[in-house]
Amino acid sequence: MTNSSRLVVSQGPQPGQTFMLDQDVLTVGRDPSNDIVINDPQISRQHARIARQGDLMVLEDVGSTNGTFVNGLRLTGPHALANGDVIGLGDAVTLTYYGMSPATTEPLAGRPDAFLERQIYEPPPPPPACAPPPPPVYAATPTPVPEPAQKKKGRAGLWIGCGCLVLLVAAACVSVFVLDYLALLPPIFYEPLRWLGFI
Repeated sequence: MTNSSRLVVSQGPQPGQTFMLDQDVLTVGRDPSNDIVINDPQISRQHARIARQGDLMVLEDVGSTNGTFVNGLRLTGPHALANGDVIGLGDAVTLTYYGMSPATTEPLAGRPDAFLERQIYEPPPPPPACAPPPPPVYAATPTPVPEPAQKKKGRAGLWIGCGCLVLLVAAACVSVFVLDYLALLPPIFYEPLRWLGFI
């Protein structure tokens, strides 16, 4: 029996790769010192252990980061493998066990309270959801709003009006001065102005 027990990679870096379970204790992980080396970032350096107990192969997680699953359920203790069990290492690697199946009521060696039927499992954690983006941060001081174009036109009109008024006052002063000055001049100087209608 024990020489025919094996794990076959169904999903992972090398699908179809077969690992014979021909030792009493086999370690599984990413580190090259393991008996079964699976080079994938989801696999911990020391991920799981498979130990022979009598005619059975017992799988146990050894504190991996991403967990060890059997048939979709996360292991929380040792599990006696049954023929056809699908073993998940993290989310990316799955292996299928081919070998002897356990009896359903015989306790595991050294663990009188654990039975070879399915151990207590916790479901795998849901995949992490993407966090919503943080709300935008606004500046504490308000941005100045440009004044409407009508206000600028009003100010420009005011300045133009004032300028015209100043010019009119200046022209009136000059005309009074010129008329007084022209009265002192001989008529030859101011007659053309009178003909043109300026005087």
